[in-house]
Amino acid sequence: MVTNATQTPELVEHQAELQSEVSAVVAVQIAVTNQETYVKANEQIGKLQAVRKAIVERFSDPKKKAAEAHKSICALEKEFLNPVDQQISNFKRATERWYLAEQNRIRAEEERKRKEAEEAARLAAEAESAGEEELAQEAVVEATLAQASVTVMPKVSGTVMREVWKAEVTDINAVPREYMIVNQAALDKIAQTMKGQLNIPGVRFVKSYTNSTRAKA
Repeated sequence: MVTNATQTPELVEHQAELQSEVSAVVAVQIAVTNQETYVKANEQIGKLQAVRKAIVERFSDPKKKAAEAHKSICALEKEFLNPVDQQISNFKRATERWYLAEQNRIRAEEERKRKEAEEAARLAAEAESAGEEELAQEAVVEATLAQASVTVMPKVSGTVMREVWKAEVTDINAVPREYMIVNQAALDKIAQTMKGQLNIPGVRFVKSYTNSTRAKA
């Protein structure tokens, strides 16, 4: 039923009549158990198809007008949004590129600092073993400084840089079977074209029937 909020004169017209016709045709129940009921069921499908066609035709013009209005509004909205979205995209790409490069730089710097700290710790141990306490203490200080934090990333209110991982196939032949997707659409097309007269390893072609009944008065 069309609600009061969405009703228009075109939709309200003959609505009660159409609702009555729909209620009557969908109320018919037929258990298909023999040839007679098979025929009756298919005749009823034809009547239902006729009512369905009438419903579609009834709403066709209002839907078309609504679609045209929606299309026009969306086009106007897009005209305003496009430059804004483009600039948002530009800034996002720029910040993402910088963030990734900065993270790589920080990792490289931290690795360098780690190696320096290890070297300073080694020198401190050697100096201590040699009885050179002052030199050992200096080496400890250097090791501590070397392990200090390299960079603190700036925090921006409302902004979160989330890690995004994606897979890139480098060798299709090495990809495990469980990650392969069967092209069901292509197999169905082959089944319909060849009528099962083609053997494909791992595939079984199954025949079924679909009812195609035209609208009947």
